[in-house]
Amino acid sequence: MNSRLHGTGGVIALLGLALCATAQAQLVINDTLTGASSSYNWKALNGACLTAGNNTGTIPACVGLPYYSGKTQVGGVSGRLPDAVGSGALRLTNGDTTTGTNGNSQTGAVVSNFMFPSNQGLQVTFTTVTYGGNGFVGDTGLASGADGIGFFLADAGTPASPKPVSVGALGGSLGYSCSNGNATYDGVVGGYIGVGIDEFGSFSSAYDNTNTGATDIIAGFTGAVRPGRISLRGAGNTNWAALNAAYPTYYPSSASSYYKAAALHDTCRTGYVWDYSSSSKPKQTTTALAYNYPYLASSQLPSNVSLYSQEATNMPTRGNAIPFTYTLQITQNGILNLGYSVNGGSTMPVLTDKLITASNGPLPANFRFGFSAGTGWGSNVHEITCFKAAPVTAANGSAGANSPPNGRTQQGNQAYAAYYSALNASGGLTSTTINVNSTTGAISLATTPNWDASCVLTGGACNATGATSGTAQASGVRAMLTWNGAAGAAFEWASLTTAQQASLSAGDASSTDLRLRYLRGDRSNEVANAGTLRTRGSVLGDIVNSSPTWVGPPSSPYAITWADALYPSATAAETSYAAWAGASARAGRTNLVYVGANDGFLHGFRAGLYSGGSFNSSAATNDGRELLAYMPAAVLSTIHSTTPALDFSNTQYSHNFFVDATPGTGDLFYAGAWHTWLVGGTGYGGNATGPIGNNTSVANGILFALDITDPSQFSQTNAASLVMGEWTSSTLACVTGACGSSLGSTVGTPLIRRLHNGDWAVLFGNGLNSSNGDAGLYVMLVNRTTGARTFRYLPTGAGPVTAGGVTTRNGIAQVTSADLDGDHITDYVYAGDAFGNLWRFDLTSSNPGNWAVTPGPLFQTAAGQPITTKVQVSSVPSSGAGSKPRLIVSFGTGQQLPQTLTSAATYASGSQALYGIWDWNMSAWNAIAPATGQFLGLTAPQSITASSLQTQTIAAASVATTPPTRTVTSTPICWAGTTACTGTGAKYGWTVALPSATEQVIYNPVFVNGVFVVNTTIPAVSQALSCNARPASGWTMAVSVATGGATPKSFFLDSPLASGVSLDGVGSLTMLSTKTESVALFVDKDGNKQKLRIDPGATGVGSRINWAQLR
Repeated sequence: MNSRLHGTGGVIALLGLALCATAQAQLVINDTLTGASSSYNWKALNGACLTAGNNTGTIPACVGLPYYSGKTQVGGVSGRLPDAVGSGALRLTNGDTTTGTNGNSQTGAVVSNFMFPSNQGLQVTFTTVTYGGNGFVGDTGLASGADGIGFFLADAGTPASPKPVSVGALGGSLGYSCSNGNATYDGVVGGYIGVGIDEFGSFSSAYDNTNTGATDIIAGFTGAVRPGRISLRGAGNTNWAALNAAYPTYYPSSASSYYKAAALHDTCRTGYVWDYSSSSKPKQTTTALAYNYPYLASSQLPSNVSLYSQEATNMPTRGNAIPFTYTLQITQNGILNLGYSVNGGSTMPVLTDKLITASNGPLPANFRFGFSAGTGWGSNVHEITCFKAAPVTAANGSAGANSPPNGRTQQGNQAYAAYYSALNASGGLTSTTINVNSTTGAISLATTPNWDASCVLTGGACNATGATSGTAQASGVRAMLTWNGAAGAAFEWASLTTAQQASLSAGDASSTDLRLRYLRGDRSNEVANAGTLRTRGSVLGDIVNSSPTWVGPPSSPYAITWADALYPSATAAETSYAAWAGASARAGRTNLVYVGANDGFLHGFRAGLYSGGSFNSSAATNDGRELLAYMPAAVLSTIHSTTPALDFSNTQYSHNFFVDATPGTGDLFYAGAWHTWLVGGTGYGGNATGPIGNNTSVANGILFALDITDPSQFSQTNAASLVMGEWTSSTLACVTGACGSSLGSTVGTPLIRRLHNGDWAVLFGNGLNSSNGDAGLYVMLVNRTTGARTFRYLPTGAGPVTAGGVTTRNGIAQVTSADLDGDHITDYVYAGDAFGNLWRFDLTSSNPGNWAVTPGPLFQTAAGQPITTKVQVSSVPSSGAGSKPRLIVSFGTGQQLPQTLTSAATYASGSQALYGIWDWNMSAWNAIAPATGQFLGLTAPQSITASSLQTQTIAAASVATTPPTRTVTSTPICWAGTTACTGTGAKYGWTVALPSATEQVIYNPVFVNGVFVVNTTIPAVSQALSCNARPASGWTMAVSVATGGATPKSFFLDSPLASGVSLDGVGSLTMLSTKTESVALFVDKDGNKQKLRIDPGATGVGSRINWAQLR
């Protein structure tokens, strides 16, 4: 029995994020610290207390603590303690109400009386807030807060032989290292790692602590370093007890307390053992300390970010403080990563992939945890609001709140999955074979990918495929292109303009190609190779919102002779598509998978080819080798940023978006020949200030087009013929004048379509956050004779809205073309906007000057629910013999705004819904369309509101099933215009409210045989001030496009009667079928590829008419 896959394209592409594995039965510490007591055994010292405590645990309550006797306990939820149980925190020091001394010269610490084993590695996550101080300004003249907060890992010994619980020196040592001058001088016993959240700047200073430190001191101030940084120190055991035990002669027990302090100060300051056997004549020996808490690394906060807030404020509150979340990871083989996130923003690295055992020695068998904080002349409330520790294999999450992966699927015998690492901004793209059982027809994915493009570009061992070694694709042979402002150019130093060279070398001593070679994949100047540029985990950057797009042999269903059903007398310029597509040069051309990455490039990777109609999957052709890369000029000018955290090659790089949108591809005809183009945007990339996480700021829009007809011509010498153009908000001009001010972030996928004027065109929404702040459709016409590109902009007139001096910007993210009469020529374009309007653009005229939006929106969602995904346009039969079908536009509402340096990804507020809207305005169309292409309409005017839609209701989820399921009502629709349906009973479509408070649609829906299928998302709830987090989740919903209700048979074969299943799917689903099985493939929120059995005949009502070219 031969089983074959059936579908609508050549491959399946899956995009997902490979997150950490699910927690197993391992020791996991999760101390919320918000309640009346801690669940764990801590040793509390000095001012350490729980703000909502009741003295029932090992950490005392703040209220009544003798340490704070006579002090006003500021901060907390209301500005004064105590806090209510469940809303508290671990406090280490107090603050002030003014510029006084209420919180001065205080210390507080907690150290675990429990051990944590290191044999499975360790990942620690904790959140701090610092606020409500006295506004102290240090002798550097810079605001510097108090001393800061320290966190440390120390050798705990073993249960049979535990090491003592201890803290290190006070002041700038932050309770970890020894001190060069403080009265409390001992370093922590068995210290392994110390993290300094350093307000004043002393923790990383060799003047204050140990014999090593940062070198970027402030001129004129001895020993002072920059305030406001996160620093890391290594192992040490410099304390009197250890020195006395190791060198009893040099550090005699009989020494006075004065000489003990002097001996410790000298030892700490120099890193050498001192001989204090004769206290009057101490001398330095030649024996160096094995470990003296060496300075390892620092990360300076961005200039617009402060560790503390609400200084000299009478009623400072925790809710107005800035939360910082830290993640420290040490693998069982000693690889350390430390990063932090500000207010849920992207992870900023302090130290990445450091083999800590090389400098610190072997990992101890067990760790002890410690927190410490101190104030001096300056004060601040120092609090810990969350602490978690787990083995690396059980860890979940990272310092920054990750956006969910953006899954997308197509169809065929290869599956492509893209992923990213939030910790080091690296990415990957894997190719996996889809297998079909020859006996049963069952569909499955191979367990091991064929290749990972990250490994191909980077070389070395490949985790994805299991290869133990591999040679990196040489940077010098990569075909890499850019735009020089007038034409395509090789991405080589000599081919760049003077301005482009200046952009890449800004701030350097001289203008060199150092960064260009780095961007090309040269790793010789990375820090790991004794260079100055950031060491990358992978040459391929992270892939977040760009879905893999496969392009193989041309396969569009065009007739041999082109004919326009509306203008049958028009002469078409096109020659035979079938003859062109069938020629060996096209039928056997190399398949490529294209994807945008946040390394600044649109990449094209080799993915096999077809020979004689059969797929050739040999390693020689299906190997993931990069054949093409394009960096938009607008990205080239921003990838080397003046902000270190946004500067791709900077060692302090956190994350930025560069090429972050899914490209569109298609065949088109001009200049007497057929071509294949790729057209894409940069998503949220290309902005000098980084990603925009709001709807008020102005974004830079970018669009580029490449001719990808013949992969054998992909070379740098052919750059001018491969790059068709690049356009931005500042350069885009329309036939009617400048129109670039309406171009915002190009987050959607452009469409390549034939229009009624005889030209092919690129259709795309104007994007989000444009300068004009409006919503509209761009049409890029490609002249059929010359290939010249011209633009038209069709505005809707909706947006922006200004209130209270704040301008909220509208925009269209995704567009859907509709070919109503089946001649493969676009008649209308439908799109929703960020304000919740549903629009129809009329392109039926043969005169481009007549193209325009149909006046007024077809529908406005309740309370302006945003529409930021594609809409589906479907033909649904109506009742009665000879009745015309209805045209239904279905969609979901919701919006995700990206994570920035200082904020987590945010989502549309308020309840969201699914909709199906009848486009009743068909009179003008029916007057010109052939009879077979006409649709049921009504006479104008008609107005559709939420109340004129049939409501279908989602019942409460059934959690007794696996997976949990939902049911949806199936109330028939009493359609407007029918005899029995008048007044308020007349309906123009349907609506389904999504029941979860934050549930929404941010992924494109699909249409399957009359069923509207979409993955909803319920965003993770991760309060920055709490350990209590609800992970992201979501439902796969499948409703009848005709009614919005349940289908006659369940779409989900293994969940009878269900209209929704809880699978946490992301992106769009892909439908595949054999003679015996039909499945939907998708990616879940954890990046796992999933298979769902479906019944493609669940309804059988309706057909898709928004034609899409099949690749």
